[in-house]
Amino acid sequence: MARGPRAKRAARRGRRAWLLIAIPLVMLVAGMLIFLGISRRDELARLPIPGASTTSASRPSGSGQPDESPGAAALRTCRAKVEAADKVLATARTGMKDWSDHIQAQTDMNAGKITTKEMDDIFDRTRKAGEEDEKQYSAAVKGYEHQRGSCSEVSGASAEVTERLTRCAERGRAQRPVLAAAKDGMGDWTKHLGEMRRSDQGKIHNPQAKWLATWRAAPKNINAYRKAADKFSPPDC
Repeated sequence: MARGPRAKRAARRGRRAWLLIAIPLVMLVAGMLIFLGISRRDELARLPIPGASTTSASRPSGSGQPDESPGAAALRTCRAKVEAADKVLATARTGMKDWSDHIQAQTDMNAGKITTKEMDDIFDRTRKAGEEDEKQYSAAVKGYEHQRGSCSEVSGASAEVTERLTRCAERGRAQRPVLAAAKDGMGDWTKHLGEMRRSDQGKIHNPQAKWLATWRAAPKNINAYRKAADKFSPPDC
């Protein structure tokens, strides 16, 4: 049976009344759920992290870094010193290669293995590289000298830290003869680079004689460096 206009208007009023009741209820339920979720999140945030210290002393005031045990602090500074020495050795390896090539060019030309032009080309190449060798080596040495770490054992340190300190100490001992040989060899190279600069300024009398004297003396420290570097096979730190 068809519904009259009055019945339709009554039905529409009923739907509007239901919506006026249902919408606030839905919003109320949603609000409660959001509130409960936020409260639960805050509650979880306040729970301690398993294994983490809950005391304020776990971080030094204003440092932003956790406290270190004596063993961990010793290992950190020990590794910094060993890594700084490794950097010295890396720059020395490059510099000593250029210095050796510089010396070998004269040797090969004297033996007729290369021409004078080829020797001069090697001189030019290694001299240009030597300027950077000198800067890099000097900077690495300064960085190493500023390190005050020690790889000595620390009383009460964990077994893992003690093992790492032992390995680093072994590497540090192995570095010493190579560092000493590099110092001698790189000393020769940087001295010759300075002499070439002074020669360009006309400040060295008879530069050719000076060079030949340097060339004759250089193999001693070059060979000592190679021997020390070849023996260098320490554990990682």
